[in-house]
Parts: sequence; structure tokens; C-alpha cells
Amino acid sequence: MKDLSEESPDLEAKISSIMEAGNELDEKGKTTQALAAYVQAWELLPEPKVSWKLLTGWIAGSLYNVYFGNGDFKKAKYWAQAALGGRSSERNTGPLIDLGMACLELFEEDEAFQHFDDAYAAGKERAFQERPKKYLSFYLSKKRKR
Repeated sequence: MKDLSEESPDLEAKISSIMEAGNELDEKGKTTQALAAYVQAWELLPEPKVSWKLLTGWIAGSLYNVYFGNGDFKKAKYWAQAALGGRSSERNTGPLIDLGMACLELFEEDEAFQHFDDAYAAGKERAFQERPKKYLSFYLSKKRKR
């Protein structure tokens, strides 16, 4: 993973500022404006976009959250995949859980199970903390049947 703060500190600061403003908008329920900020930040990120330490995950994860929250699970899945591609540590199970959640909502149960299984292998039930219980329940139920 590359560090944009080392390669282009001004661009990193600009993207971080846009993301912080987007997060504030999102917290205020202004998801349309937050989404615009996140897209702007993503567009500013140099190619390859999934190679930037911290920024890739932050931006893609924020886009995932907006789309998932709005029920657009297809776009949420896309952004979860981007966040997964840009994660800097195998211990970070969040993108796996996010991807599994989007897949499950899209009725892609086998794919959801696989992502949940990968996350569970790395973090057990802790990987599912702060997520609706239905996702862990789905995973454990499927695991018992296999």
C-alpha cells in the first residue's frame, strides 16, 4: 500500500478534508451531499485507487455505508469490494463483513457465506460486532448445516 501523505501531502490533505466534510454531512442526515463529497474524494484519488493506505478504505467504506443504508445493495457490494481490495491488513475483517452483508441482501447466499466464513476465520464472532445479529445468525446456521 502506498501512502498519499508521503507522495502528495497537499492532495492527501484535500481528500481528507473533503471526507471529513462528507462525514459531517452524513451524520446530519444529508446523505445526498455526503455522497457527492465521497464521490469527489474518490475521483481525486490517483490510480490505482485501491492502493492508497487508509484513504481507499475510508472512501470506499463511506460510499458502501451510504448505498447500503439507502438499500442500493448492488452499489454497496461494488464499494465493499473496493474497500476489500484496498484494506491494508488481513486482520481488518470489516470489508469482508460488509461484502457478505451486501451479498446476503442480494440473495447471493453462497457468496455471502464465503465472505462471512473468511471473516469468522480471522476474528470469530468478534468480526460481527456492531452488525445486525441476522448476519452472524445466518452464518452460524449455514455453518452448522455444512
